[in-house]
Amino acid sequence: MIFLDSWVWIEFFQKDEKAEQAQELIQKMQQEGGVISTLVLTEVRYQIRRKFEVEKADKLTALITNFEKLRIMPITEEVAVYAADLRHKYYERSQNQISYADTIHLATSAMTDCNKLYTGDSDFEDIEEL
Repeated sequence: MIFLDSWVWIEFFQKDEKAEQAQELIQKMQQEGGVISTLVLTEVRYQIRRKFEVEKADKLTALITNFEKLRIMPITEEVAVYAADLRHKYYERSQNQISYADTIHLATSAMTDCNKLYTGDSDFEDIEEL
């Protein structure tokens, strides 16, 4: 099972420079199964609505939530606590500024059956849990 960060969905929908790579990851998720946190859905919907319009955000939200092999995991107490611990472990003001959202994604992927987390975010470099 794989975790797809919000950049995968945004790149795919916007048809940006990495859209083909994003599409390949979505196809891989359809074969192997995938996981996202509810926060990925929040990030994707916000970004698409901000750049385009609510109808396009609705379309992408519906697409994501209808994948049969995609589990959308809530942010549980355990995930929240683990994410806070991960942020404490990896956040450094002048170097790695991993966000709360990214640590929630990391915690969600680590606490499920994911064997890979796909992201376009450089904040994940040098993270032992990946």
